[in-house]
Amino acid sequence: MSIGDADRKVLIADAAIDVLGRDGLRSLTHRAVDARAGLPQGTCSYHHRTRRSLLAAALNRIADLDRADTAPAPAGDVLDQAVAVLGRWLGPGRVRTRARLVLMLDAEARRDLGDEAARLAGDFVAEATTTIGDARKARLLVALLDGVVADDLIRGTDDPPSPGDLRARVAAVFTAVSAA
Repeated sequence: MSIGDADRKVLIADAAIDVLGRDGLRSLTHRAVDARAGLPQGTCSYHHRTRRSLLAAALNRIADLDRADTAPAPAGDVLDQAVAVLGRWLGPGRVRTRARLVLMLDAEARRDLGDEAARLAGDFVAEATTTIGDARKARLLVALLDGVVADDLIRGTDDPPSPGDLRARVAAVFTAVSAA
């Protein structure tokens, strides 16, 4: 059974995210993405002629998945929701989270992606502003939660944080933001 172009593009973007998150930006080639996706050589370059197009596809896919993760729950505590989101990002979505940080922090990727990377970061702040009602505190909240994520990823382990540890760190962030 063959897959359609739309499904193939998602498969390519997911494979690019996997390469970025596991092997880094320098490893991201059309050939590496084809191999990771299990597609014939040349498939990725057919859909994404340039590296910039491939980076944009990966970033847009990350944004779609992140939006799904951060969609507001019908009801519930904001702290619980934040812990759940970070738990997914540092657990089953860990590779994607690494890929997002690679794209957001690497100078070459930022140059290639331009406003798209800044838009993704701005989306998190806008959503936090809607949730807590204060733009300044929302920006601080996102920055501090980014710090929690980065700290966990640079510790050199692939093990996600324990739910209790993650909850304690996120609660400390919320306390700091509310006091600011």
